[in-house]
Amino acid sequence: MCLLVKERACRRSFNQLRNFATVSRFFDPKNDVAFKKLFGEKHNQQILLSFLNSILRRKGDDMIQEVSLLPQEQFPQFEDTRKTILDVLCRDKKGHRYIVEMQNKRLGSFIQRMEYYASRTYSDQLFKNVNYFELKQVILLAIANHNIFPSEVKYVSFYYNREEETNKCFLPNLSYAFVELPKFTKCREQLETTEDYWVHLLKEASEEQEPPERAPNEIQEAYGILERHRWNPEDNLLYEKTRMALLDDEYAIRTAKDEGRSEGRKERNEEIAREALKDGLSVERISKITGLSISIIKELNNQ
Repeated sequence: MCLLVKERACRRSFNQLRNFATVSRFFDPKNDVAFKKLFGEKHNQQILLSFLNSILRRKGDDMIQEVSLLPQEQFPQFEDTRKTILDVLCRDKKGHRYIVEMQNKRLGSFIQRMEYYASRTYSDQLFKNVNYFELKQVILLAIANHNIFPSEVKYVSFYYNREEETNKCFLPNLSYAFVELPKFTKCREQLETTEDYWVHLLKEASEEQEPPERAPNEIQEAYGILERHRWNPEDNLLYEKTRMALLDDEYAIRTAKDEGRSEGRKERNEEIAREALKDGLSVERISKITGLSISIIKELNNQ
């Protein structure tokens, strides 16, 4: 398939996504604007509380009883001097800080970036008249719309600093949890726990017309927040701009990959042609083998 045909097919797929999104009942919670509206607004703190306790699997005395949202920290990105704003940053009654990040685009440095966010949030406490012994735990929860770890790692995974021999955690102040949405494969009829319903909502809400029937109250409320007709025109526009920007980024990446493959094939064929010229094959014969034009092969022969 030529590059032009691939490009047209790629554009069609993105146009289909655009058209689908205009008729869906619920906005996609993975969208940056929707995610922050769902979990990052003060009047939705009970929803955030349910989400954290479910995904972090807190039970009994370990359950988070109360959270308060903190100003979204801005961290400099040194390569281009821009600021990155955390999606959601909150604190519980014990002073523990929770970072919640939603990531749609694949980034080669994703894990390192999450480590940076957590360590920066931890160290920034020192600038707020806090001594070292007063530093509180930072827990980073990252949700990714793509796989990060090998297939043997489950869709929710937890990472702590543990001593090798005893397997005990003596350095508890930095920990991580990751949710890999593609690994979650339960359908609506298989949902059982609140965690199931939350992960299903993140993955599938924009493709549904009704919330799951047996969903807990906080899940029902979350679907209500995501309903398209409840959003004001300004937020609707911001959502669409964010969605289109993501689609354009994905299209650019796919196009660049196709162009890279095409260029790679051309370079390989030119190398084959050079070797064939050394072996004394005719220009016409090399052209048939490699698909290169006779003029290009003659140019290679003159180099």
